[in-house]
Amino acid sequence: MEGCAKLLVVTMVVVGLAHGSGALLADGQKVCGMNKEGFQACQPSVSAANPNPPPPSAPCCLALNDADLKCLCFFKSSKWMSDYGVDFNRAKDLPVKCNLGKSFAC
Repeated sequence: MEGCAKLLVVTMVVVGLAHGSGALLADGQKVCGMNKEGFQACQPSVSAANPNPPPPSAPCCLALNDADLKCLCFFKSSKWMSDYGVDFNRAKDLPVKCNLGKSFAC
């Protein structure tokens, strides 16, 4: 389960990276089992700037279904999270909101 948490953190960081700079995650590359499109699909739901973010989209949930969520916890306290406007707690809640039955703690 710890690996799943790390993945989610990485995913959310990469969502920010993919959203903010396409050069950091090229098309076809994966981080924690998610590609650039998957990160971009989840970005609106983890935005720290939006006080009422939308629920995760179907493409976001599909991307999370194949993700290694534990991989993401590595970035939990990373400056990148705030630099790219990712709210870690929102990111951590995505698997449950997608009804994936995958919850985790870092």
